Amino acid sequence: MLGIKESPFFSKEERVALEAQARQYTYCDVVRAKIVLFAAEGLSNDIIATRLDAPRQIVSKWRKRFALARLPGLESQPRGRRPALFSPPSVIVQVKALACELPHRLQLPLSRLSISEIRREVITQGLVAQISGATLWRWLSADALRPWRHRSWIFPRDPDFAAKAGRILDLYDRVWLGRPLSAREFVISADEKSSIQARRRKQPTLSPAPGRSTRVEHEYFREGAWTYLAAWDVHRAKVFGRCEKKPALLRLIA
Repeated sequence: MLGIKESPFFSKEERVALEAQARQYTYCDVVRAKIVLFAAEGLSNDIIATRLDAPRQIVSKWRKRFALARLPGLESQPRGRRPALFSPPSVIVQVKALACELPHRLQLPLSRLSISEIRREVITQGLVAQISGATLWRWLSADALRPWRHRSWIFPRDPDFAAKAGRILDLYDRVWLGRPLSAREFVISADEKSSIQARRRKQPTLSPAPGRSTRVEHEYFREGAWTYLAAWDVHRAKVFGRCEKKPALLRLIA
């Protein structure tokens, strides 16, 4: 964030108060303060929502409140006279359970669930008659549930993995058998990418012209397959590569 100084977005005193609020432990107060601070840096609502993992409408709401009422606008406002609609705890539990389901178990062709998709599925299953995305986000955030995020993972199965990987890591660190490598010694990482299809479009690509965009032919001729052989000089950041008509193994057999 920017240092404390005068800004056309807010005064020095307002920035001091916002940066102090952003360091508090109350989640809602921190998010509101960071929304305004990020907005002062010129970030859009979409970028702020991504950084804070918050719905875009929440970002827009607190930006408008600050613009209209300044710091007091970031305080929680008393509810209107209309009685609040409370959902039974059992409904909230069912919604959270649905958010923890894998999409394919819900017959959804998705790799992850977003707030809008969870909202649609909750209404489709009849758990609630109507619900907003902000309410869903608040329920899920209470248990730090973010089904729209994912992380890949893998566990080594080789019992000797640490010893084998250690030798490779030593080479990357220019060490072999406890001895530093000399300037005349190289570490090369080589591999091949086989079965790269060589294609040629049936018609040449037409360049753009006034009132016409570039036109690219969809159909193509198959010109066989190539194998790309590449070697990476680890410590000098150089790539040596070439294409062959056959994989290296097939050339050795032939």
